[in-house]
Amino acid sequence: MESLLRVLYVCLASGLLFATLGRGIPRSCCLRTDRTVLSLKNIKDYHMQNVALCPVDAVVFTTVKGIKVCSDPKKPWVKRAVKHFDSMKRQDSAVTTQAPSTNATEPARNGTAVP
Repeated sequence: MESLLRVLYVCLASGLLFATLGRGIPRSCCLRTDRTVLSLKNIKDYHMQNVALCPVDAVVFTTVKGIKVCSDPKKPWVKRAVKHFDSMKRQDSAVTTQAPSTNATEPARNGTAVP
């Protein structure tokens, strides 16, 4: 009976350990960075990978064809690309968050109204 309880305890503890370890770990990590230099027109998006969850620091670019490329965040071309996409994202969010302006002196016109 005691050995059965030990086996049950080990199984339960193992299950909890693996369930806890699996949370927050990305499904894929860059194991190394690639030397490929991408053109801005071929990049669709990017995200940062850090050593807290994966073995190397990297910028993971997604190309317009859906290919993931792991790049060294210290490379000058990578810094320029990240800066470019960050500024594009800021512009997009500024455009979508602006309230539409209306002219208070002129009433809105309805295109279907007959004068």
